[in-house]
Amino acid sequence: MINQVKALIQKHGLQGMEDQILTHLHECIYAQPTQSLSKSVGTSRLGGSPDLPPGWTYPVYREEPLVFIGQLNLEEIQHIGVANKLPQRGLLYFFYEAAEQSVYGELKDRDGWRVLFFDGDFSTLQTASYPGTHPHGTLPANDLLLRKGLSLHSDAIKVPEKHWDAYYDEFLPDFSTVNGSYECNHQILGHPHNIQGDVFEEIDYFRDVESGGPYTLLLQVDTDETNLNIMWGDVGTIYFVIANDDLREGSFEHTYFSYQCC
Repeated sequence: MINQVKALIQKHGLQGMEDQILTHLHECIYAQPTQSLSKSVGTSRLGGSPDLPPGWTYPVYREEPLVFIGQLNLEEIQHIGVANKLPQRGLLYFFYEAAEQSVYGELKDRDGWRVLFFDGDFSTLQTASYPGTHPHGTLPANDLLLRKGLSLHSDAIKVPEKHWDAYYDEFLPDFSTVNGSYECNHQILGHPHNIQGDVFEEIDYFRDVESGGPYTLLLQVDTDETNLNIMWGDVGTIYFVIANDDLREGSFEHTYFSYQCC
């Protein structure tokens, strides 16, 4: 894939930017929703209902159940072969106040999103339906096709004015095609696909720290009206991000959140 990116750099006359572009490439996993045909408990999915262990319930925000965004089977993630510090097995669950979308990542609203981790016996898991009454409380269920890709930390690249058109209008659209992307950028690991500025810097802002990372992108969920029947604001994206120190401790309850849109 690196050679494909190099070919694009040549194609669009960006040889003077090659070192910058290659430095800011990061392997990631693209998660493509597919029609939910699997009935297996504990598989990776977006939307639908979570497979929870006995005694677990939907997390709530202001007395209302959060919306289940998805779950990731970490053995499936590790099988893709992208270097990471995630556990080798277990399930990560992602919830967000998606029905009203009034939470944007400020820490005062931290109960408005939740990441849970389970590494016990999958045979005990049971699919749990959304317990609320909101008409948008459940997203359509989608299995996931996981594949290795490349993400680009584009905000870190200094683009000479003479290359603006070639870089933004030609190279970046071609890059999205080459790296295995598709219409919606649902992503695990790598660098976030920023919309309003660098997501990791935004997390620093929420935390009131400077260079508080490094961070790991646990999950990025794009606007997807086709598969998930969801739009985040004005064609936006939501991000679940954890500091690597918390990741090493398995402290997924400390995961941060960002919501960006056009």
